[in-house]
Amino acid sequence: MIYHSIAEIYEANERALARLSESVEGLSDGEAAFRLSPEQWSIAEILEHVSLVETQLARLFQVMLQKAEAAGVAGRTVDAPFAAVSIKDFVEQAATQKYKAPETVVPTGTVPLAGSLASLNATRDTLNELRPVIERMDCTQMRYPHPAFGPLNLYQWLAFMGIHQSRHRRQIEALRETMNTERGATS
Repeated sequence: MIYHSIAEIYEANERALARLSESVEGLSDGEAAFRLSPEQWSIAEILEHVSLVETQLARLFQVMLQKAEAAGVAGRTVDAPFAAVSIKDFVEQAATQKYKAPETVVPTGTVPLAGSLASLNATRDTLNELRPVIERMDCTQMRYPHPAFGPLNLYQWLAFMGIHQSRHRRQIEALRETMNTERGATS
């Protein structure tokens, strides 16, 4: 994925969140608790994980931007070209690897789908509030390490959010398909 503007990143993230939300529409609590094996997360846990990650990222962005403003980091000139942001290598790597989530974003299994969706929407609102600051700041040097991919700048982290949502949406869709197949086999 290559993004040529902050607007493109925000638009992609908005689409990813909409599709993620659609992937859990109409699920009962029992269906949301479905898991293939005891070691694997349920649909509700996957969504809780995504909401935990995004809540932490929104806080991280707030801190990074506050520190940058306090340090007098130069702003972007409105007319200056935006240096393309690519996370293509990370997407390719993620397609073939399984990752272990850091402890801080491992789901508890106690949050219902509605709670995770509300958290995701609150995070989206926070990111929309931060957007004017992100658009006027040069965020290329604001870096924080990703546990698997190493240091990412704020733009890359922002793009990562949508990619992360999409990855987990596909997992949810696969679980739903398996659940429906198993239900059909037992009827």
